[in-house]
Amino acid sequence: MKKSFLFAVAMVAFVSCKKEVTVTPATGTQEMNAVTENQDIVTDLPENIRGVINKYYSQNDIASYELKNVPVIGKSYEVKFNHGAEIDFDENGEWHEWSDPKGLPEDVLPEHIENYLKQHYANTFAVSIDKEKTKIKVDLASGLDLEFDTDGNFIRIDD
Repeated sequence: MKKSFLFAVAMVAFVSCKKEVTVTPATGTQEMNAVTENQDIVTDLPENIRGVINKYYSQNDIASYELKNVPVIGKSYEVKFNHGAEIDFDENGEWHEWSDPKGLPEDVLPEHIENYLKQHYANTFAVSIDKEKTKIKVDLASGLDLEFDTDGNFIRIDD
């Protein structure tokens, strides 16, 4: 009995609470109402996240976003766009994972990595970046996955 209770408590501690919002695309005569409605919904996102979105995309391009509150880890935000891009932010509003099948926007990649790609992979482009604690992973449209240290120095081609 005691083991069952402890197991149940442990499971509750690791279950994430989340809020998912699907943003309705603006169409036809409903365009103004949908745009206003979407802007109101997006105000749930922290200001620095909205700043990143407005710099590279448009709030009107947001298909959905999700706020996850995971015990021990904290909050995270996942924003998905109509054209397939996705950005994951930590609880401080700093992005840590970004993917865009059309290619990452200019100046998203750290400068050292951008320079390395221009020098060694000029015929392709980056479609995703994942900043981890000890490394940065960059996926190229050509199918190659590259690994860099946190300073942007090339480590290896990831399998």
